[in-house]
Amino acid sequence: MKGDIIISPLSTEKTALMAEKENKLTLMVRRDANREMIKKEVEERFGVKVEGINVMITKKGKKAIVKLAKEYSAEEIAERIGVF
Repeated sequence: MKGDIIISPLSTEKTALMAEKENKLTLMVRRDANREMIKKEVEERFGVKVEGINVMITKKGKKAIVKLAKEYSAEEIAERIGVF
């Protein structure tokens, strides 16, 4: 597979609250991406450690909710990539 796994960050009020309170990032990812691929991409691209990933298929595509390890801030990453 070539190309980026992450298509774009998802920015809504709910995702902002999740970043703040639960330390989670919400990303739209390629439909053929699996959890391992998403984890590797997030860890390499943002320099963080991933604790867990929930994936769901929506009408708009595949959405991944990525929980970061406690020592990393989802809010900081979101600001860095231009979500907030």
